[in-house]
Amino acid sequence: MRAVMSENGEVFVTDYDEPTGTGELITVTSAGICGSDLHLVTSGLSGVILGHEFGGFTTDGRLVAVRPTGECGSCLQCSRGFPHTCRQAASALHGTSINGGLAELVRVESSRLVPLPLGTDPAVVGLVEPLAVVIHAVNRVPVHEGMSALVVGSGSIGLLTAAVLKDNGVNVDIVCRHQHQFHAAEALGVHAISEPSTNYDVSYDAVCTQESLDMCFNATRPRGSVIEFGMIWSTISLKNQMMLKEISLVPSIFYSHNHEHNDFSDAVDMLVRHSELVPALVTHRFSLEEATKAFAVANDRKTGAIKVHMFTTT
Repeated sequence: MRAVMSENGEVFVTDYDEPTGTGELITVTSAGICGSDLHLVTSGLSGVILGHEFGGFTTDGRLVAVRPTGECGSCLQCSRGFPHTCRQAASALHGTSINGGLAELVRVESSRLVPLPLGTDPAVVGLVEPLAVVIHAVNRVPVHEGMSALVVGSGSIGLLTAAVLKDNGVNVDIVCRHQHQFHAAEALGVHAISEPSTNYDVSYDAVCTQESLDMCFNATRPRGSVIEFGMIWSTISLKNQMMLKEISLVPSIFYSHNHEHNDFSDAVDMLVRHSELVPALVTHRFSLEEATKAFAVANDRKTGAIKVHMFTTT
């Protein structure tokens, strides 16, 4: 089968043995490129098939999204309903620790499969994982209708965050820098701005740079909350403004599921109810064979890319 891997900071397409062993065999329909994929490739990730935002068809024809994180099911964190903080969450993560979804086929533990309703466009599955990330982040601090929120970062994660907040009745502003981001925000029906005001109840940092974090602290009201779910790829500093305003800094990682809720199932529900999400966010589509070009487009802001998806050609 054909698969996408990286070595020495370069992405390439290669022939790879079809997956064997336990788990469901999934024929991948679509897979997205995440900003973390770009960082990992640059950092020298090698020896594993890339891709953690993906889904496809099971051998019996079910369309499923894939939760890429692992879990042991028996540690304290798993038993408390926080499997996303299990040590295996990252150590058995598709696309970084074990083979991912930028391939024609992949084997996945059945517990990681999330079904989509009959008739759902197969192209939708690549957006379920990033949307689950967003839903988990929004759930980290209770929000309700009439609250005000700021989103800093207008890539796919930031735009999805604004859409989820709007769906919850929150008055949301999203900071945009480029024209294509303003257009995407307009297509989603969310309010795009160039500079934030102040006194937001909660702010979401989908970038995690010093500039984005400071913007959130500046914009958030005293005793409000800042949700941090951009990955920390460079050093950031906390400043006394957070202390003087008693702002709660709340981290958010991955997604969770227990007997009360499932972030992935909620993401599927959101995508089914909001058909505008895919055309607004998936700006570029490539075949698996075009992986090198796809990664280059995703890594170049001048291309106008928001979310780049690859589709298998089997």
